[in-house]
Amino acid sequence: MRIKLLLPVLYAAWLVPFAGRAQVPERTDSLEQEIRTLRARLDSLQRVLERLIGEGQDTAQVSDELAALRAAAQAAAAGAAAGADTTASQESRTRNLSLLNPEISVTGDVVGYYTMPAEARNRSGAVPREFEFSFQAPLDPYTRTKIFAAYHEAVPIAGLPEVEHGGEGEEEATGDPHGHGGFEIEEAYVYWVGLPGAFGLKAGKFRQEIGLYNRWHTHALWEVDRPLPLTLFFGEDGLIQTGAALTFPSLALGPSTQTFIFEGTSASNSALFGEGGDISILGRFRSFWDLSPAAYFQVGATGVYGENKEAGLESRLAEIDVAFRWAPPNRSLYQAFHLKAEWYYGEKEVAGQTEIGRGAYLQLNYRASRRLIFGARGDYIYDFEDLPDTYQVVPSITWWQSEWLYLRLQYNYVKPKPETGNHTVLLQVVWAIGPHKHENY
Repeated sequence: MRIKLLLPVLYAAWLVPFAGRAQVPERTDSLEQEIRTLRARLDSLQRVLERLIGEGQDTAQVSDELAALRAAAQAAAAGAAAGADTTASQESRTRNLSLLNPEISVTGDVVGYYTMPAEARNRSGAVPREFEFSFQAPLDPYTRTKIFAAYHEAVPIAGLPEVEHGGEGEEEATGDPHGHGGFEIEEAYVYWVGLPGAFGLKAGKFRQEIGLYNRWHTHALWEVDRPLPLTLFFGEDGLIQTGAALTFPSLALGPSTQTFIFEGTSASNSALFGEGGDISILGRFRSFWDLSPAAYFQVGATGVYGENKEAGLESRLAEIDVAFRWAPPNRSLYQAFHLKAEWYYGEKEVAGQTEIGRGAYLQLNYRASRRLIFGARGDYIYDFEDLPDTYQVVPSITWWQSEWLYLRLQYNYVKPKPETGNHTVLLQVVWAIGPHKHENY
C-alpha cells in the first residue's frame, strides 16, 4: 500500500522540472543547473527506494526525502516562472524582404480640352497629360532617396506663345500636343537628414528652389497649367537640372524665420541656357512670418546665373515672390484662403546683344468646403524678346471626390496685344495610388 502511494509522488516529482520548463521558455544557467541537480538526486532516491523495497526494509525516511525534493522542485519552478519576461513576443528571425522595398506610387492626369482660337477652327480632344511613377525609400539612418519617372504630353491652350520643353538636351516646341509626348526621369536625388548644424543637403536631378511653384509636380498644381511667366522662362516642365543643393540653418528674428538655399547645377535647361550649357548657380532667400494662429506671410527672392560658352550665351534671372495664407485653426480642411504672386526679370546676352523679358502673375484660391475649391489666376508677360505683350485670365473650380481623386473645370482666356482673345475650356481628372499623392511644397 505504501509503495502504491509513493509511485504518484515519484511521478509528480519527476514531472515538476518539466512543467516549469514548459511554462518558462528561457532559463538562466543557474536555474538549469539547479534542475539538473534535483533530477540527479531524484534518480538516486529512486534507486535507494527500489533496493529497500526489495530487501523488505522501512522506506518512510526515503519518502520524507522525496517530499522535501518535491517541495524544492516546486520552489525552483516557481522562481523561474517569476523571473520570466511574459511580455516578450516571439518574432521570426526570417528576413522580411518587404521592409527593404521602396514606397511606390502612381499618379494619372488626363485632360480634355475644347479650344476656340481667334484665327483658326475649333479643336477638341483629350490628352494623357502625365503618368508619374514615384519611388521613395530610406537608404540608411542618414539618407533618403526620391525618384520620379513620368510620361507627359502638352495640353493645347489657344493663343499661348509656343514655349520650349525646358528639359535637359534638345527638345521640340509644344505646337503639336500629340507630337510632344515622352517618358523621362523627372527627378532622382538623394538627400541627407540630421546633419550637424541643421544643414540640408541633396544631390541628383531635382526641381530647383525658385519661386512658389517650381518645386510642385504638375499633377499637384492648383490649375491645369503653370503660370505663363514660368513656362516662358523655364519651359513647360519648369527648372529641373542636375547638381547639388545646400540649405543653411534657419535663423529666427523675432516673429520671422529666415532661410537661405544655394544650388550648383549643370546649365542644361534648354529654355534658359540653350541646348547644353556649363554651370548654373542659384541662390534663394525666404522670410516666413507668423501673423496669427490662423495666418502667415512669406516673401522670397531668387537669383539665377548660368553660361553656355559654346553658344556664347550668358543668362541672368531675378525673381520676387509673396504669399499669404489664412486658415482657421482646426478647420483648414474646410475653409482656407491663399494669395500668391511672383515677378520675373530675365536677361540673355548672346553675341554681344542683350535680350530681356518680364512677367508676373497673381493667384487667388479659396476653399469653400472640404470638397470644393474656387481659384483664379491672372498672368502677364511684357517686353519679352520678340513676343507681343500677353495676358491670361484663368478661373477654375476643383472638386475633391476623395484624397485620391479630384476633378477640375477650368477656363483660359488669352489675349496677345493687339490681337483678339482666344478661349479654351479644360476638364481635368487626376488620381493617385500609394503614399505619395498630390504633394505640395
